[in-house]
Amino acid sequence: MPLKGISIRFRLMLLMICLTTLPVITVTWQATNNTRDSVEKEMLDANESRMMWASQYLTELIQQVDTLFYSLHIQTELIEGLSAADELEAGERYQLQNGLFGTLNTAFYSFSRKIDELTLYLHATGRAYTVHFATSGMVHSLDIGQGPWSRMLTEPVGIYFKSSGDSLSAYHSMNEFLGQALVGGIAVRINDRVWEQASTILQSEPESLIYLINDEGELLPGSSMTALTEELKESLLAMEIEPASVSFTRTANYYLFAKRVGNGQLDVIKAIPVATVNQSAQKTMTAGLWTGALFTAVSILLSIIVSLRISRPIVSLAKTMRKSHIHDFEMKSVQSKDEIGLLEAGYNFMMGRIKALIENEYQHEIEVKNAQLIALQAQINPHFLNNTLHMIGGMALAKGAPEIYRITHVIGDLLRYSIRSDDDQTVNLSEELAHTANYLFIQEQRFIGRCTVELAAQEEAGDVRIPKFTLQPIVENGFEHGLQRKEGKWRLDVRIRIIGERLMIIVKDEGLGMSPTKLAELRAELDGREREPYSPAGDPAERKGIGLQNVHARLQLRYGKPYGVRLFSHSGQGTMVVLTMPVTRSSRMRNNP
Repeated sequence: MPLKGISIRFRLMLLMICLTTLPVITVTWQATNNTRDSVEKEMLDANESRMMWASQYLTELIQQVDTLFYSLHIQTELIEGLSAADELEAGERYQLQNGLFGTLNTAFYSFSRKIDELTLYLHATGRAYTVHFATSGMVHSLDIGQGPWSRMLTEPVGIYFKSSGDSLSAYHSMNEFLGQALVGGIAVRINDRVWEQASTILQSEPESLIYLINDEGELLPGSSMTALTEELKESLLAMEIEPASVSFTRTANYYLFAKRVGNGQLDVIKAIPVATVNQSAQKTMTAGLWTGALFTAVSILLSIIVSLRISRPIVSLAKTMRKSHIHDFEMKSVQSKDEIGLLEAGYNFMMGRIKALIENEYQHEIEVKNAQLIALQAQINPHFLNNTLHMIGGMALAKGAPEIYRITHVIGDLLRYSIRSDDDQTVNLSEELAHTANYLFIQEQRFIGRCTVELAAQEEAGDVRIPKFTLQPIVENGFEHGLQRKEGKWRLDVRIRIIGERLMIIVKDEGLGMSPTKLAELRAELDGREREPYSPAGDPAERKGIGLQNVHARLQLRYGKPYGVRLFSHSGQGTMVVLTMPVTRSSRMRNNP
């Protein structure tokens, strides 16, 4: 009975909320869709008409410009005469030039409401004749190898549009009738008011974007400042723009209109954000939302009143959980098998899990403490050994054996460097060099007269921070695997330089080197690829490469993939190891130049 009663109340609460909110949501959704569909259809029809008006306006402009070009193109006597102007006398050339400027001025002022500048170019002389409002005639040289005129050099071309600074210009080539050789070209700069009038026809919504594109797919002046997005570019490429009608498509964010003007010289594109249509239906949506919110509030109030008796056991359980202390893990007795009983059982399960987790955490903390104690005990022995070495060195010096003192002192420095703790595990390069020099001193004492070591480092590299134990393992690797198996004299070179923002460390031994197969195997290990089985009998150049791998892995973990160890070797000629890492200096040196 209690289970049925609680379930019925819970279902009743849900039913009340559904009965009050679902009708409002349904009506609001339907009204919003109807309003939006109506606004969308009206917007589509209006913009299609605007696109047709703008297309007719621009088509008339193209026809007028084409008429202007044709009127100048037929002036063959003037054009042919000026093309051979260099062969004429000054008087004839002056007369022809005045005649041409008269023709140009007549044509210019006939179309002065459409154009701001008119230019005639003659290819034979490389000269251009320009008229505009500020001058009735100007002659200047013009190189059409680059810029908007260059298209005439490839083939005869009719009227086409290009950007000329911040203005829109139209161009037309003049060619011979038979051979189609380039005679010259004509260009006009379109008056800005012409495109402004076309833009006024198109700009029905403040948020809409308008683009003017030529037959080469270039954006022309007068287009919206906002660049074409990838979404719009992909949609335009997918559209089939018809010259006789307005093409339309809808993307995720835009309504897109396109119209081809003239014979394809221009494409007019208009994009209207989808959000513009949504804003028109905003009032209906707002009214519906307020109504729905009011009914929802009433239904919630009624639901609270109905469900008070249901919530009391939950509140009791919450108080028990809040008052429970972590040391006693108080359990809640389960009184029923209904929903509240499930909560109480879940609470008991949670308390048991918390108890187990705390016990595991305590155990883990004890293990960490034990590990720290073992590490501390392990550190006592190296310190004791270091002190003992210094005591032996002092005794040797007192007994008149300075060589023994020197060796024990160097070994002590090696040991002290090894057990020293550094917070960030990096040291100055000068410290690493001193540690490596101590190691080399021991090796030179072992092989007196046989081993030659040369170590050269740029002075400014001394304060560069590098990971501890970077250089010495590489040098030791050279001795162990490159030199000790070689008979005769040994030589090891260490070079350190700063190149740009990188620190380069080069360690080269003149040892036995290694075979190409062995070199490829070691390089594969450094690159992280699986090592292939390789154990040739009697290969003297076999290396384990543990020191190389360790240094390489630490450098890449710390600085990234571009840095690390590079390996070069030839059998019988020695091995060269190159370490690269970024130049990072200590904060003290950066602050005190």
